[in-house]
Amino acid sequence: MTDTFKLRSGPSRRQLLQGAASAAAALTFPGAPAIAQSARRDMRIGIWGGDFGNISPVVRWDIQAGLPMLNIFDNLVRIDYENRKIIPHIAEEWTNTAPDVWRIKLREGVKWHRGFGEMTAEDLVYTWRYHLESKSFQVGFALFALDTIKADGKYVVEVKTKRPFGAFPGVAMGYGGMIISQNAHKEMGNQAYSAKPIGQGPYMVETLRGNELELVRNPEYWRPGFPKLDKLMYRAVPDSSVRLQALMRGELDFMTHPESREVADAAKNTNYTTVRTPGWNWDYQQFNLKGDPKAPFQNKLVRQAISYAIDREAIVKEIYNGEANITDNQIPKGYLGHRASLQRYPKNGDLNKAKALMAQAGVKGYEVEVITSDKDWLRRELELVAAMVSQIGINYKIRNLDMGGFNNLWLNQKFEQHLEDITLVAPDPDATSWWFLNSKGSSSGLNNPEMDALTDSARAESDPEKREGLYHQIVDRTLEDCPLVYHCNVNMVQIFDKRLTGFKPSPQEYVELHDATTWSA
Repeated sequence: MTDTFKLRSGPSRRQLLQGAASAAAALTFPGAPAIAQSARRDMRIGIWGGDFGNISPVVRWDIQAGLPMLNIFDNLVRIDYENRKIIPHIAEEWTNTAPDVWRIKLREGVKWHRGFGEMTAEDLVYTWRYHLESKSFQVGFALFALDTIKADGKYVVEVKTKRPFGAFPGVAMGYGGMIISQNAHKEMGNQAYSAKPIGQGPYMVETLRGNELELVRNPEYWRPGFPKLDKLMYRAVPDSSVRLQALMRGELDFMTHPESREVADAAKNTNYTTVRTPGWNWDYQQFNLKGDPKAPFQNKLVRQAISYAIDREAIVKEIYNGEANITDNQIPKGYLGHRASLQRYPKNGDLNKAKALMAQAGVKGYEVEVITSDKDWLRRELELVAAMVSQIGINYKIRNLDMGGFNNLWLNQKFEQHLEDITLVAPDPDATSWWFLNSKGSSSGLNNPEMDALTDSARAESDPEKREGLYHQIVDRTLEDCPLVYHCNVNMVQIFDKRLTGFKPSPQEYVELHDATTWSA
């Protein structure tokens, strides 16, 4: 890493918080350091999180790894966020030749990094079979519907699904669309590939050291004129305020996840660009319904009581300073099946209703361990929510974990309850519901035959009007069972040097593409 990328010692988090009243003054930074534009061919990016860990698509990866990963690997498809359409990328075209058969034509001439040859149909077959055979948790969810995968020539792959799957382009080709090099993966082994993967995207991995990652330009990238920069240097910095101060000191050029209360003042600073995008996400609580059968939350009346006890408007105001939208269900605005943001639970809660449901359930009060990750805003949100549910006799015993520790407990269902956020990975409502509510995919452990029938029917249905009706029923069933309690949809926010151009924001937390980002002349 270059010395200019190392963060200088700054104020402690306590000092930063004590100075919040003068945030406006702090953010009127007199001007970014002078840049000789002809010399700047790099960008320094500050993101949330700790060590990057794995950066291979076929192993469980965290959000901070996903941000650079999608600049290392090109996806089969991209999403036109404005029009909510799936558009070709390294998959030139695809056809649904039978209700349960899809054929994918790959782009010719796409080369793997560092001399590993051309990407072919065999690489796609190898990647998807690896996910299925290794039963990968994360991306594997996008591929559970697949039955057989085979190459038909050098550039065509034919996929047969277990049943009709209308969401295939957005889910399987979208979220599951980062393809690895068969030859490189076999030669290097999974561990080495996870640390320095061979992709086919605009940037290649140069070095990875814990929380620092350097990418360099791919000289054989298939899109002429891209990428615009020679180097991307990522630094994971857990504290939001520390990231912002590093940006203001000129030690970073671009940052993600600013402290919400600092966004409004940052947006007034003419030396920087602040972009806000309504997120495809939720902040939510989840209950382990496969856990202790005697746990009070196994009773849906208790889960409903918790949802009624939540003041969602207070969360949006106090945690996100208005940079979020309240919701009580899983389908955000713009998705097929979306209805008004609150369908059942009032924005400020209803404590009388919550207490009545607790009495109806025969539960006077209890203690439960609730885990969350190292996202500082979620830790504050959990403290706020704990105060809310304490009013109905429930004591949240908070356990803060780093992201690796959180994922270990969550994925292995070794938790009682958690509060976390999650990004929806496709513009199709299948990604909002089937994965979380169907018994074959539910990490919560929900096992409801009616919900299984609804979610299976919705993912198989091709008629949009019929699908929308099914998703209305799915939401109604979710609001009744409350296996998850939804709080809000949070804006995605980035702040960066005003001289950077070409960046297009996305509503997905892990998608920040920098193939077109460059310094203005």
